[in-house]
Amino acid sequence: MGMLLLLSPPTGAVVKDAARAVKRLDSLTIQAVTAETLSELLGLPGMRVTRFAVEQQGEGRYLHLFCEHQHEVAICPRCGKAMAGGYDHKDRCVRHLDIWRMRTLVHFPQRRFDCEVCGKPFTEALEWIDPKRRQTRAYEEHIYRRVQKTPHKHVALQEGLSESTVLDIFKKWAKEATRRPRRRGVRVPGVDEISVRKGHKQYTLVLSDLERRAVIDVLPNRQKDTLDKWLDHLTEEERRAIKVVSIDMWKPYRQAVRKKLPHAKIVADRFHVMKQLNHQLDLLRPALQKKADDALYQVLKGNRWLLLKNRSELKPEEEAQLLVILDASDELRNIYLLKEEFRTICDKINDRARAERFLRAWMWKAVATGSRYLIRFVKTLRNRWHEFLNYFDDRVTQGFVEGINRAIRGIINRAFGFRDFDNFRLQVLVECGGT
Repeated sequence: MGMLLLLSPPTGAVVKDAARAVKRLDSLTIQAVTAETLSELLGLPGMRVTRFAVEQQGEGRYLHLFCEHQHEVAICPRCGKAMAGGYDHKDRCVRHLDIWRMRTLVHFPQRRFDCEVCGKPFTEALEWIDPKRRQTRAYEEHIYRRVQKTPHKHVALQEGLSESTVLDIFKKWAKEATRRPRRRGVRVPGVDEISVRKGHKQYTLVLSDLERRAVIDVLPNRQKDTLDKWLDHLTEEERRAIKVVSIDMWKPYRQAVRKKLPHAKIVADRFHVMKQLNHQLDLLRPALQKKADDALYQVLKGNRWLLLKNRSELKPEEEAQLLVILDASDELRNIYLLKEEFRTICDKINDRARAERFLRAWMWKAVATGSRYLIRFVKTLRNRWHEFLNYFDDRVTQGFVEGINRAIRGIINRAFGFRDFDNFRLQVLVECGGT
């Protein structure tokens, strides 16, 4: 039996240099390998490995471990009394963590006892496997961790499992991980949306804890009623805890928050406001291209990213290319320079009153250009005026949410889209919820 110890290196052990590890032997408590310690190393407490067999199937190898119970007694789950002498048992075989690259199967008798106190039978509970499962807890956790970064189909193929089994394991562990309410103690939630299927106007609503930088829930659409219902499920304590709510420019979000959380300060997220300004700049460029001569057309063609990128982040060669574009159109130059001035106000000013003065002056200059694109943005800004000024009080933003959205997009791409919203929601909460 000593050979089996070599088949099960400690999970998660990090030994960068074996020679250095030898020097640490004096600090270790070295124990003899017995049937009991071997079972602990294999992750099967309470069992005794008595036999093993190696089976070859095609190119794969299977390790069969045959186990017996170390103790003759079991604890009744109802009264907590120890009962001896199981009256019945059923031979079971379950999947365990791979050992030495062999798929490992554990064989053991599942015992049933008669409780003399309760007068009812019970099946013995084992800490290394949940009731009615076909995999050990250690192996299920291994699958759960893998699915967080790898498509279900790939995990199923590599592990020799069905896709339904992999999905069942993931859902079971994900529900355990997300059972604790994430909204408790949230002071600054963020409300944002992400397109699940581009071109189909299908959105999901992502609610985040901006202080903890984690997703707290995912809602199936961006309708006001959906957000209303979510807010209705908050306890009075959870409502009182919320002090500031950061939202994008979607009007129904503001209406829902004002109605359900009248005490909370609403902040129009500066990155979404800036996105609206960039959108107007982005509309002007193709409009200019349509009526441009060949020289101007070639200057504007393919340079969208240069106009939208922050000027402070441009490389010297990009700055030179930008100057050529701005020299080609007075209207484009005016909007671009005002866009950069607006961004500077958001970046540099920390005082609300001062920001208001600068923004009013900026709006006057924007309207004076006569550009319908800037006038359209100024109208949007005025509609969100107080909410946007609130940003300069606490400087609450959803900047990190862009990274969350990229992670969610990666989840969608790995799964080639989600047909089941509940599965999608679980995946997002597990990967982006800070569990």
